[in-house]
Amino acid sequence: MSKNNKNSAAKNTEDAVKKAAETAQEVKEEAEKAVETAEETASDVIDLTEDAADATENILDLTEEDSDKKAETDEAEKAPENADEKEAEGEEAEAAPVSVREKYHFDLLSKIIIWVVAGIIFLGAVCVTTYYVTTAQKAEFHADCTDTIMWANATAESGHVYDQEFSYACFLPFSTSTIMYPLLHFFGLSMTAHIVGMMCFFILLTVFLVFMIHEMTGSYPMSLVGTAIFLSITLSTQKMREIFWGHTIYYSLGILFLVIGAFMYFRFLSVGSKARALKKDGKNNKKTTIHKLIIFLCICLFMLLTGTDGITGFTLFALPFAGAVFAEQFVNTKHKLLSGKTALVTFRCLVFLIMAVLGNAINNKLLGDMTAGYQEANSNFSPMEEWLEHFHNLPFAWMRLLGVKSLQYVKFTSEEGIPNMIFLMAAILIAVIPVIATCYYKKFGDDRKAKMLRIWIWMHWAVTAVNIMGYVFGVLAAADWRIIPMIGTSLIVSILFLSWSVTRSVDVSRITVILFVPIFMAGMLHCNDVRKMKKDEYKHNTQYMLADFLEEEGVNRGYATFWNANSVTVITGERIKVSDVDVNERGVFSRPYQSSKRWYETDPEQGEYFLLLSGNEMEQMNLSDFPIYNEPIRTAQRSINGIDFNLLVYDHNIVTP
Repeated sequence: MSKNNKNSAAKNTEDAVKKAAETAQEVKEEAEKAVETAEETASDVIDLTEDAADATENILDLTEEDSDKKAETDEAEKAPENADEKEAEGEEAEAAPVSVREKYHFDLLSKIIIWVVAGIIFLGAVCVTTYYVTTAQKAEFHADCTDTIMWANATAESGHVYDQEFSYACFLPFSTSTIMYPLLHFFGLSMTAHIVGMMCFFILLTVFLVFMIHEMTGSYPMSLVGTAIFLSITLSTQKMREIFWGHTIYYSLGILFLVIGAFMYFRFLSVGSKARALKKDGKNNKKTTIHKLIIFLCICLFMLLTGTDGITGFTLFALPFAGAVFAEQFVNTKHKLLSGKTALVTFRCLVFLIMAVLGNAINNKLLGDMTAGYQEANSNFSPMEEWLEHFHNLPFAWMRLLGVKSLQYVKFTSEEGIPNMIFLMAAILIAVIPVIATCYYKKFGDDRKAKMLRIWIWMHWAVTAVNIMGYVFGVLAAADWRIIPMIGTSLIVSILFLSWSVTRSVDVSRITVILFVPIFMAGMLHCNDVRKMKKDEYKHNTQYMLADFLEEEGVNRGYATFWNANSVTVITGERIKVSDVDVNERGVFSRPYQSSKRWYETDPEQGEYFLLLSGNEMEQMNLSDFPIYNEPIRTAQRSINGIDFNLLVYDHNIVTP
């Protein structure tokens, strides 16, 4: 009996153990199903958000942990407890997808908000800049703003790249004048052609800046915000607005070339990386390789064209660009000095420079014996005694260009003082942030995007070195705006450093954002100042008022000094042609600066010629014998913006070439 009882007890125990094992197995299977459910749900969104991926990973870890606990149980009395845990686990598995979805929706909403905010900031800056280029700039239009369209007109009149009869301030055959040339056939020598041409420059700079920043950061919202900040700062002062959006010479042209060149080279690096990845995976990379080759050829062509702009193209683009690409590779100690990688980069840089030299040779062939006085004068040394003074004036020129005013006895907290403090902080930060970025040079990492940022840092310091050398030791200190190239590269490097720190979430990201607050605020204030400029403000511009005065007097061809000559010609769409003359105590003489010698030739069908002089110019002319030999048939006077102008009309041509 006792033996039977023992056998029965043993059997019952064995059955209980089997039952417990079966229960544990069921729990394990159910847990695995729960894991699969969570994985399938998470896989739907895992590529869309990093937060969802993190949440999924946590769920999987918890599920596997619980599953392991169930597998370890092999006693019958723990079966009910396992059943409860199974039920709880099932509830967690069901709740997990809901949690992932919630986080996904939150992340998606955040992305939408970021895109909307970035879009609004970008569109705001673009709209304000467009308003200035198309409308508000008329109020600030003057003779210097006509140079770009005058170069295009010289090409149109002569039928050649250079007009041998025209006197150029500088030689820039590959510039906005290239765009304005075909526009002259549609709109003539007019403000319409000028504005459309400058809008094309604006579009090129804006589009390539967006693409260049995106190529480096991979974030379009960051690209839009960065471009908006750049555009807003270019509106800081009248001189900054003029240099960027009033006309195009090498100060702003160098910035455009650097942005386009950097974008194409960064794209070249990206496509090259993709081609290597495809080759490594054993996939066909023929199309990608061809794409890479096309980009390289485009860069070479671009270097050739920019080389035609001569010494300015070299100093403000070709040398900084090729030098930065080489320097970034050369100082990288992770690559041997005689490695294949270094040799390849060196070869690229040499090809780029050779193409630029070829472009310069082509330009010299086209020029012949022509010279540009303004351009060549900027390459001269200044007296050594003036160098210290130039160096002392440099920071003040920097601040003035960025909107800082001299407000003696004005309180910091006054209505004028607060904006001035913001402009001052922005000016200082734009100068300092590139230094901070340089200090972080080795912390950028080793990937392609870090390489791009390092190249920009080298380009900035190259342009800065050229600019400071010309300003301190040369004659560039004669005008503040000649340091605009280094302001432009400094601003771009600051924006790129902000983009890098934010998109990489590095330890300085929050500090960088805080540092950019004054720059962003300064940009908003500049945009607001331009926004408040009235559409009809040009009616108070001296040049427009002179044009109205001449039209009322019924004259259509004559002479004036430089500041009242070409601008009136463009404003009136050549209805009134005004050529530049020099007026002094010796008389009135032709001065073909930014004008053609043909414009001084006598036209047999022209009945009247006029001479427009200010009060001071009139006094100088009266000291000469000119009035004795040239008596006007009629005269007129008008006071415009506090200046007395005199109109003298003659029945013959008073100036000869």
